Amino acid sequence: MWITVIITFLVAILSGLGVGSAGLLVTWLTIAEHVPQMTAQGINLIFFIFSSGAALAVHVFRTPLLWQSLPFLLITGIGGSLLGVALASVLPQVLLRRMFGIMLILTGGMGLFSTHKSPKK
Repeated sequence: MWITVIITFLVAILSGLGVGSAGLLVTWLTIAEHVPQMTAQGINLIFFIFSSGAALAVHVFRTPLLWQSLPFLLITGIGGSLLGVALASVLPQVLLRRMFGIMLILTGGMGLFSTHKSPKK
């Protein structure tokens, strides 16, 4: 059990540094802890609520936010979440795992091969 606490703590640190924690935490839970994919994704969502809430608190004071886009983001986010839950509840677990793996490979490849320029200060 302590190894899971340590791994989760390390994932939280990496998340704070900007590394996508979803892939790390879900992968750990499904492979090492043998947690079902849906349960692991649910745990990751709870984890994300706290880490994104902390990030939001920092960004509200450091970065000008586009508050006018908030209603659109809320509506589409809630709609996408409901659609995702509906799809995930009817799709086989094997397909969910494969789709998650493909998503990790694609987003990792995009991050690895993208040419992102840092903003000048």
